[in-house]
Amino acid sequence: MDAGSTGVPGWQQTLMVTAVAQSFSIMGFAFVTPFLPLYIQQLGIHGTAKVTLWAALLSGLVALGQASASPVWGALADRYGRKIMVVRAAASGAVLVGLMGVVGNIYELLALRLLAGIFTGTVAASQALVASQTPKNRLGFVLGVMQTAVFTGSSLGPLMGGVTAELVGFRPTFGIAAGFLMTCALLVLFFAHEQRPERVPKEDRPKLFAGMRQVLLIGGVPPMIASIFAVQFAVTQVYPILPQFVEQLQGHAGHAAAVTGVILAGAGVAGAISATSTGWFADRLGHKRVLVAAATMAACVSIPQSFVQTTWQLGLLRVFDGLALGGMLPSAGAMLAGLVPQERRATVYGLSAAAVSLGFGGGPLISAAIVAVGGFRPVFFSAAFLLAVVAIWVAVMAPGRVRRVSPDSPSG
Repeated sequence: MDAGSTGVPGWQQTLMVTAVAQSFSIMGFAFVTPFLPLYIQQLGIHGTAKVTLWAALLSGLVALGQASASPVWGALADRYGRKIMVVRAAASGAVLVGLMGVVGNIYELLALRLLAGIFTGTVAASQALVASQTPKNRLGFVLGVMQTAVFTGSSLGPLMGGVTAELVGFRPTFGIAAGFLMTCALLVLFFAHEQRPERVPKEDRPKLFAGMRQVLLIGGVPPMIASIFAVQFAVTQVYPILPQFVEQLQGHAGHAAAVTGVILAGAGVAGAISATSTGWFADRLGHKRVLVAAATMAACVSIPQSFVQTTWQLGLLRVFDGLALGGMLPSAGAMLAGLVPQERRATVYGLSAAAVSLGFGGGPLISAAIVAVGGFRPVFFSAAFLLAVVAIWVAVMAPGRVRRVSPDSPSG
C-alpha cells in the first residue's frame, strides 16, 4: 500500500500498522506464558525445583538463540530492509509456536524453543523498522507507542491464554497463539511502508561484523546496552516463578493459570498506559531522567512483593511494576537510537536484542538457583537490587540528552 494514498505521512502509517501488528505478535508469544510451567508437568516433569529448572532452561534456550542471531539479523536488516525482517520473525514464530502444541516430550519442546530464539525476535525488528522512519525528535513518543503495543499484547495474551487453556486445554491454545503471530506477519507485509535511505555501494559497506564493531565503538552505546541487559535480567527473574508463586498463595485452590493471566494483564495494562505518556514527556524532559526515575521506582516496588500474603496484593504491586517498566523501556530505546545514525539503527537494536536475550535467559536461571535454596520470595529482593544498580549505572555512565533536530528534519 502506498502511504501517500492514505493522506497519512509514511512514518505515521508505518507506526500505526506496526504497533497493531506488534500487539498481535506479543499476544501470540504471551498466550502460553500462564501455563507453560503447567504444560511442563503435563510432559512428565514434576516437583517445584525440577519444573522451575526446566522453565528456566526453556527460557534460556530462547535467549541463547536470540543472543546469537539478533545482531546478525539486525545487520542484515540495515543492508536489505527492516520490513522483511519483521515478516520473517513473525512468520517463523507462527510455525514454531504452532508446533509446540504437538510435541511428545520435553526435549522436543526444548528444540523448538531454541529454534524460536534463532528465527523470531519481532520486538527488535519492529523497533528498528519504525525508528528508521521516524524524525529523531519524536523517537521517545514513537518507541513509547511501540512499547504500549508490547504491553497491550502482554496484557491480553496471558489473560486470554490462561482462560483459553482452562477451557480447551494446553495443546490447542498453541495453535491459537500461532494464528496471532501470522496476523502480525500479514499486516506488516501488506500495509507497512518502509522508505529506505539511498543505498551505499556494496563495495563501500562495512563487513557484517565490522559494522557491528563500529556501532559498539560509538560513545555511550556500550553503557546503554549494559543497562538494557540488567533491566531485562531483573524483570525476567520474576516471570518464571509467578504461576507457582500464585499457586502457593492460593493454597492449591485451583485456577492458577487464569489468575496468573489476570495479574500479568494488570501489569501489562499499566505498562501500556505508562509507555506512551512517559515517552511523550521524555522527549521534552530528557530520556535519561525518566529512565533513572523509572528504574528507581521499579526497585522500590519489587521489595514488598516478597512479603505479600494474597494474590490481590501481588497483583496490585505488579501493576506499579508495570508502570515503572513502561517508563524504562521506551526511554532506553530512544537513548540508544539517538546515539547512532539512521542507517545503523537496526544494527544497534540487534545488539540490544542480544543483550535483552542474555538477560531473558540469565534471569530465570538465577531464579531457579534462588528458588532451590530459599524459595520464591527472595527472587523479588534479587530483582530489586539489580534495578537499583541500573538506576545508579544510568545516572553515572549513560549520556545525557541526545542531539536535537527540528521537527521537520529527517531521522538521523
